[in-house]
Parts: sequence; structure tokens; C-alpha cells
Amino acid sequence: MSKKFNLGLAALVLGFGLIASQSAFTNKKTTYYHYKTTNGPVDQTSSWEPAGSPTAFECSGDPEVPCTIGIETSLSTYLSGKDNQAVLDSQELISAREQ
Repeated sequence: MSKKFNLGLAALVLGFGLIASQSAFTNKKTTYYHYKTTNGPVDQTSSWEPAGSPTAFECSGDPEVPCTIGIETSLSTYLSGKDNQAVLDSQELISAREQ
């Protein structure tokens, strides 16, 4: 009975190890968005457009607004509850511009 228990325990440990190692190396996809120059609210998804790369747009103007963000969640989830300053202060901000 001791051998069966040890074998079962070893299989369980290996199973959990496999699950942990697979989830640790899962790559999340980063999606880039650029803020449009329509002066729309920063917290509205309609104020943003998808971008193929983080450097596709130049940023210039006044006052300062986010230009490019790179996120691993949906745009609506990311923007929920954020104002202009919160987006400017976020670690997902890649570049800002003065509009």
C-alpha cells in the first residue's frame, strides 16, 4: 500500500509541476492603441485606434495627452475609471504628446 501511495503522490506532484510550468511561460499578447486627435475623452474607447506597432505615430501638440499605450487587456477594461492623468501616469503608457 505504501508503494501505491508514493506513486500516486509522485504523479500528483508531477501533474501540479507541469501545470505550474505551463502557466508560467504563457505569453500575453500586447495590443497597441493610439489616442486620436479628435479631442475626445481619454476614457472612451472611441477616442483610441488600434496600432500595429508602438512607434507608428508621432506625438506633438499642447496640452499633454497620452499618445500610445500597450496593454494586455481589453481597451474598455484598461480605460475603466481612468482619467487623462491616470493614463499618463500608467506603466502601460509608451509615449505622450501635447495636443
